[in-house]
Amino acid sequence: MAGPFRAEIAGGGICGLATAAALARAGWRVRVHERQSALRTIGAGLYIWENGLRVLEVLGCYDAVIRDGHRGSVFEIRDCDGGIVDPGHLPPSMRVYTVPREWVLGGLRGAAVAAGAEIEVSSQAVGASEEGRLDLADGRRLEADLVIGAEGVRSRVRDSLGLLRVDDTTAEGSIRLIVPIRDDDFSDADRGKYIEQWAGHRRLLITPINRRETYLAFSALDSDPGCRLPLDRDDWKAAFPMWSHLIDRVTDDMGHWDVYSIIKLKAWSVGHVAVIGDAAHAQPPNLGQGAGMAMQNALALAHLLDGIRDRSEIPARLRAWEASERPIVEHCQKYSALYGEVIHMPEMLRRRAFAAGMNDPWLSAQFFKPALHHPTGCP
Repeated sequence: MAGPFRAEIAGGGICGLATAAALARAGWRVRVHERQSALRTIGAGLYIWENGLRVLEVLGCYDAVIRDGHRGSVFEIRDCDGGIVDPGHLPPSMRVYTVPREWVLGGLRGAAVAAGAEIEVSSQAVGASEEGRLDLADGRRLEADLVIGAEGVRSRVRDSLGLLRVDDTTAEGSIRLIVPIRDDDFSDADRGKYIEQWAGHRRLLITPINRRETYLAFSALDSDPGCRLPLDRDDWKAAFPMWSHLIDRVTDDMGHWDVYSIIKLKAWSVGHVAVIGDAAHAQPPNLGQGAGMAMQNALALAHLLDGIRDRSEIPARLRAWEASERPIVEHCQKYSALYGEVIHMPEMLRRRAFAAGMNDPWLSAQFFKPALHHPTGCP
């Protein structure tokens, strides 16, 4: 690279920090702009599958993120009576860890700063120009070789350039939170499992994230009265009585309700501006790949920009990045949305769909394809 190029990144979440770390490690001068007064997490627990773990290894923050997180080997699906619909044994060659979201944010922040990236808080992006200018709410206009919009579903950078093609929401959402656990909360048969239990049009996801805590996701149709906050513990205990002891630990100040978004763009870049993460390809969380897709795209972006000698090469490299990465991202979006459609099925039909679908080698391979994808830029 002929001298350090400059990147201005809008958004200090997981995607923005992963992009900052990847570009800074490649020799770029990088500055991240976070609109809030501090880097904060939204959500609770996070799944990091094999593809995301490989990216963390390359960025040098694998140990900081994983720590004593939980490595899963079983993702079990159960019906309303607690019967096992799919035992969900994961291939031994495929790693998946679950950790608090704040660990991921902290690890990526550390990697970005260690590589030389700057982080500026209380700095909100309001737009960009395709020539490579980032416009901020305080009136500043920052010139750069590359501007990146990583501010999530409501990206101002993306919308200022007219890149949005699809902005949709599903009929389903969830309340996600973390509760403390005790040694006697799970039977020997259940300890350490990821458990997704269905009851009508509701599901409860139980995800251990370390020895002291478990992540709960209460999912339902947006029209369900159970979506109200604070969580109606008695209502959810009636639906999932076997997990009453965990539901009782939810306090009135916990969680927030999110309906799932689906975002698709006309293009991921224009000129010297790229859009990445949820701003480009938000998806329902059914495959646990929101963070994984964002991080692997961040690494791929830095990898495919490696070796440029002049800023005039950047637009073509960004188009090559999109051509390389968009197919696996759209595959992930498609099958994540498809999985979510079972919420509309009657209980008996859903049970049969899971039993048949997850035992079909081809369909199972489609669901696991993103996790087993080898990210661009990983050795």
